[in-house]
Amino acid sequence: MADASLKERLNRGEVCKGTFLLFLAGGDIAQFLSGLGFDYFFIDTEHGSFGPGVVRQTILAARAAGISPLVRVAEAQYHLIARVLDAGAEGILLPRVETREEVEILVRSARYRPEGERGISTFAGHNDFANLPDVPAFLAERNLRILLMVQIETLKGVRNREAILSTPGLDGCFIGTGDLAMGMGYAGQPDHPAVLEEAEKVLVTARQHGLITTIPIRTPEQVGKWVKSGMNMLTLSTDGGLLGAGASLFLSAVAANTSR
Repeated sequence: MADASLKERLNRGEVCKGTFLLFLAGGDIAQFLSGLGFDYFFIDTEHGSFGPGVVRQTILAARAAGISPLVRVAEAQYHLIARVLDAGAEGILLPRVETREEVEILVRSARYRPEGERGISTFAGHNDFANLPDVPAFLAERNLRILLMVQIETLKGVRNREAILSTPGLDGCFIGTGDLAMGMGYAGQPDHPAVLEEAEKVLVTARQHGLITTIPIRTPEQVGKWVKSGMNMLTLSTDGGLLGAGASLFLSAVAANTSR
């Protein structure tokens, strides 16, 4: 029997830890994060500069290392979505969602019939290039395992949250507080009370529809707040943020021991 998918683990209440990859990719980072105890990562093709080959290699390495690879695609485009799922991505994050129609494109592109219209490839990373004795069973399993998430990060998205989050086939919602803050006139203040008030509206609606939720957790001090809220998909900083936080500890120690 296949191991439980990230979606299944989250839906049964397991706490799962992840991060974003914006500039680190490949087998080394997949193995490293898995060894540290991370459960998933988002390969960011919206802000990152990863080419298709690097994304594919990172996905394959993650599968081998036992960490769930998710991909933030740049837009709701069939070939961008289907290609990384064929490579073995366990889920998709679609950024800047403001309408139900965008979610419907995501679902159609990512799920096989009858839930969607994704084309079939039986020789790819998502089945480890193995022969499929039961193709219909494989398609049904993939439809169950794939985690589809939208990112709401504009005031228009917040206003349209009910239409967006009630779309059949959607599994989760990520609230992008950085862009939301910028759009509200609080650039650089993702934890401003007014921003968090809008974010909470989205979280409430998402919970009402039984969706998985997550939000950028930028510092260790914020972890307790979100765990206490019931959130169990904990997206912790980014590759650069984690590296910078560790470096800062050492540089602070150097400064403390060399200052006069």
